[in-house]
This record gives sequence, structure tokens and C-alpha cells, in this order.
Amino acid sequence: MNTLTRSMVRHAHAIAREVGARVVLLHADVVEEDADLRSLIDDVNFRIILVSRRCDFTAPEELKDICRVVQLPDIAMTRGGQVKVATLVAAAEGLVQAGDRLLCLTGIDRSGSMDTIMVLDMGTEIELFSAGAADPLPADVSPAVFERVLNVAGELGIEGREGRPVGALFVVGDCDTVLDQSHQLVFNPFHGYPEEERNILDPRLEETIKEYSAIDGAYVVRGDGVVLCAARYLAPRAKLEEPLPQGLGTRHEAAAAITVTTDALSVCISQSTGTVSIFRRGKLILDIQKPRGRSPDGL
Repeated sequence: MNTLTRSMVRHAHAIAREVGARVVLLHADVVEEDADLRSLIDDVNFRIILVSRRCDFTAPEELKDICRVVQLPDIAMTRGGQVKVATLVAAAEGLVQAGDRLLCLTGIDRSGSMDTIMVLDMGTEIELFSAGAADPLPADVSPAVFERVLNVAGELGIEGREGRPVGALFVVGDCDTVLDQSHQLVFNPFHGYPEEERNILDPRLEETIKEYSAIDGAYVVRGDGVVLCAARYLAPRAKLEEPLPQGLGTRHEAAAAITVTTDALSVCISQSTGTVSIFRRGKLILDIQKPRGRSPDGL
């Protein structure tokens, strides 16, 4: 490890102790060599959540007692985006909760250098989260399904479809109530297929979902991952108590409103900006902005 990383780790350990952090969030993809990662974990000497975009990444066997792993969507994100999504996924998996203080240590993928330290208070960090981010998932939604929806949404936001920007909306969980407050715009392309062939956890379904993203309306996804329908027009039975942030349109308003009268979570992709917005209980709990410029890892 280089001098900068060792210095950052040493200070991270001291800051975590001094501010009463519950856990250190460590972006493992910064370090390529397993030996360097083990050394880094030893130096931190704290309870750690390792964050990685690699689907095959696991914590070193001898360190599993103090390390847990959170997988990020395999998409380009700013450092701030990495921290936001890692914290939200960790909350969804029950690794952190409201009231926890986290210390985040990150840098550019495979650079070998940790160069950013952030201290976050779950549920009160207005700049990054609303209070709902500390408890993001409906009771019937598994973390794996949430992570998969987030991954597909992130890819659509960054890549679009066949070179064209697309907007899309996923409503996840409490599907009976959601279906009761919506109707089909066109014939449902998922109707009649066996459930095992239309589960979003199956990578083979990804291209189908992306293909239908050009159709207006929402995807409704059951908590276990089964895609019930696409092209669904949402007609929530309540309006938002507070206006959405400026610049968000009718798709975002529908995404937020359906979470007021149902116990669902909405993931919305902006066609104009590629930003992925997540709504719960009628509020925007997190947005992931599409990286700008040449470097996908800039601040």
C-alpha cells in the first residue's frame, strides 16, 4: 500500500474511535491484491463492511468474523454515489440501522489509493439521505431483489437502450395493492409466462426488461422478484403531502405517490439525466446521479 492509503487508514481508525462510529465502510475494489486488502483490514482494526462491484467478491476467510460484504451494482458511479448506494444496501440487509454513525473510506477503483473519508449519520444526513433510507425495504421485498432492480435501473440510466436515453419506473413490493391502484396501458407482455421465467433475479430476463423499457408505464415487481407486468399506468389514491424537488416530472410524481398509499418502493430512471431516484413512503430517499465527464469515479 502507498503512503497516502496508510495515512488515510490510520486517520480513519482514529476518527472512527473518536466520533463513536459503529462500522467502517471500506471500498474493497480500490485494492487489487488480496494481501494488500488483508493488511488494510488489519490496519483499520474495526468492524468493517467491505463494498465491491465484483459479483464473486468475498471477505478473506480468516476475517469473516469482523467483515461483511455488500455488493454494488456493476455500473460507473461517483464516489458519493458509491457511498450512497453502499449505505442503502447495507441498511436493506440489516447491517446498519437508523441512528448508526458510519465512517466511509473510498477511492478510485483499482487505483491502490484510498483518498476519501466521509462520516455519515444514518437517518439524519439530509444531504445524502432522508430518514426513510435507514429502513428502505417493504416487509415482503428481499434485499437480493432490491439490489437486482437497482442494478438494472442503474444500467438503464447510464447506458440507455440502443444508444438512446430511456426513462423507466419499477414498483417493488405490496403488489396486490399496487395492482389495485393501476391499470394496463397496453397488453401485459409478461402475462401467461411461468413465474420462474420472469423473475428479475434470473440474468436471462435482463435484456427483456431493457427492451420493454421503451414502453410507457411501470414495471410491477413482486417482493420475491417475479415481474408481474410492464406498461402499468399508476393511479394512486392519494397525493403527495410535499412537492418533489424541482426538476422531477410526472413519472417521478407517480413513483412517489404510489408509495404513499401502498407499502411499496419505487425506483425511477430519468430519461433526461439518467439519474436513478428511489422513493419510499412518498419521499425521495436517495438519488444516484449519472457520472459526468470522462472519469466515472470523480467526485
